[in-house]
Amino acid sequence: MPYMFTRATKLAPGSLLDSMAWAVKMTEKVNAVGGPQFKLWRRVLSPELGMISWSTVVEQIEDLTKLEEKLIADGSYLELLEEGQRFGDGNGANDALGQLIHVDPDGFESAQYASITLTQLAPGMTAAGIGLGVEIAQKIKSITGSPSSFGASMTGPYGQVVFIVLADSIGQLQAGNEAISADADWIELLDDRASKVYVAGASERFIMRRVV
Repeated sequence: MPYMFTRATKLAPGSLLDSMAWAVKMTEKVNAVGGPQFKLWRRVLSPELGMISWSTVVEQIEDLTKLEEKLIADGSYLELLEEGQRFGDGNGANDALGQLIHVDPDGFESAQYASITLTQLAPGMTAAGIGLGVEIAQKIKSITGSPSSFGASMTGPYGQVVFIVLADSIGQLQAGNEAISADADWIELLDDRASKVYVAGASERFIMRRVV
C-alpha cells in the first residue's frame, strides 16, 4: 500500500506575496533534487487560514529518507530553509505520515481542491472502522463522482484516519457536497454505523487549494 507524507506550516500574517513566492521556490527546489515529487497546497474557506502544506505519495518510506539526505547536503536548500524562518508563525513545521488503505488515483494530477476529513477510531473498533472507511470512500465516489481515498495515520494521534476527496474546481466540490447531503442512504450510513466506530466530536474538516 502506498504512503502519503505531508509537511505543514502556518504562515505569519503579512507579506503574503513574499511568503507564497518562497513556498513555491521551496517546492520547485525539492522537486528538482530528484525523488518523490511534491505538490503545494494552501488552506481555504476553513479554520487555520495561513496553513500551507506539501504532500507526496510514495511506495516506500525509504524514498523519503533518501530525499531528506539529499536535501540536507544541498546548500541552496538550506538557504531556502533559513529564508523561510521569517515567514512562519514561529511554531515550526509538522510532518505527518499515513498509509493509504483505499487509493483512488483519479484526479491525482489534475485536482485543484481537496476536501480533507480527519477523524478518530473508537476504542475496540479498529477493524470495523478501517473496513467502514474503505466503504465510505467508495460510497462518496459513487454519489459524487469525485475521487475519494482513505488512509490511516502512522504518526500523530494514534487511531486517526483520513478521508481525501479531490475536485478539479470549487464548483465540483460544491456539487459533490450537495449531492451527498441529499442522499438518504448516506445519512443513514453516518447515523447508524459511522457513529459507532468513530469518536463523536473528534472529526475535523477543511479544504485545501493547490498552488503548484
